[in-house]
Amino acid sequence: MAKVTFQPDHLTHECEDGMMLIDICEEVDTALSFGCTEGSCGVCELTVLKGRENLNKFTEEEKEYLYEEDLENGMRLGCQLKIRKGEVTISWKGNRAK
Repeated sequence: MAKVTFQPDHLTHECEDGMMLIDICEEVDTALSFGCTEGSCGVCELTVLKGRENLNKFTEEEKEYLYEEDLENGMRLGCQLKIRKGEVTISWKGNRAK
């Protein structure tokens, strides 16, 4: 089982290995927002604080949208993330109203 901690929401959720983050967010009440869900708008920009090694490799969409230094510093697009295994902690700047 994989585990995702949504730091701004103080919420941790267990999920199946290999799940897409966007699908996990449908199961939990998190303030992480998604826009286009295709990796081109940036609404779901987030920072991986822990567990980068437990995620899928950068997608072409992420490489086109984010700067290389952002990728190196843990920024990702939530709609492109797959939690392969283990524990992952994420954070983001904007919160939508609940």
